[in-house]
Amino acid sequence: MVNKYTGQKAHVFIDSGNSRVLTSGSTVAGTKYFVMDRSPNSNLPVPAGMMFQSPRTGTQITLTAGDRIYLIDEDRFCKTSASFELSEGAVDVGDDCHPASSIADGVTAFSGSLSGLFRYDPVTEEFENVTQDILNKFMTVVHDSGNGAYTVHEKDGSQAYILTQLNSGTTTGQFENWLFAPIVITSLSLSFGHTDPQSKDISFTLGHGSPVIYRVPAV
Repeated sequence: MVNKYTGQKAHVFIDSGNSRVLTSGSTVAGTKYFVMDRSPNSNLPVPAGMMFQSPRTGTQITLTAGDRIYLIDEDRFCKTSASFELSEGAVDVGDDCHPASSIADGVTAFSGSLSGLFRYDPVTEEFENVTQDILNKFMTVVHDSGNGAYTVHEKDGSQAYILTQLNSGTTTGQFENWLFAPIVITSLSLSFGHTDPQSKDISFTLGHGSPVIYRVPAV
């Protein structure tokens, strides 16, 4: 007998890509990182372009000269629907000995879409972080304190990071299964129908790096 789940068990988290790059020191326990650069003598456990989670206990990983890692900050994207697609091209290698033959080109394409509702803080009525960060990918966000202080968040088109725990609700001793990818958010659609909830839909494609399935024991 095997477990089968609905899409509701897949919880999506997005890091908007704000700069938190580390080049020295050590990792922090139980934290997810994206490897931007890896030195030849690196202690990092995965190649550049992939993610890893630092040890939850024990000795942390010390960065060496030439290492660059990005600290991933997971903000929940409360989805109404999600769709991911992975594909790989084929190269025609047919000849008269093996007609109509193909081999994979080795290039994985990753794309998808997410839909969700606008979510507001019940006390301040501000957007939740992930909503503002997604809007900021396409337009400048200006924060006016009302008493003369203004903060301008210029449009930020940097890549983001998507993490999806496929089997949320795991308990100690079971494995969490994560799908991770660096992404570029390519479109944003907003809906404000009179009799519909306020909603947002985004589409994305693969950024600089690789999609990864990451398995780690739950605590």
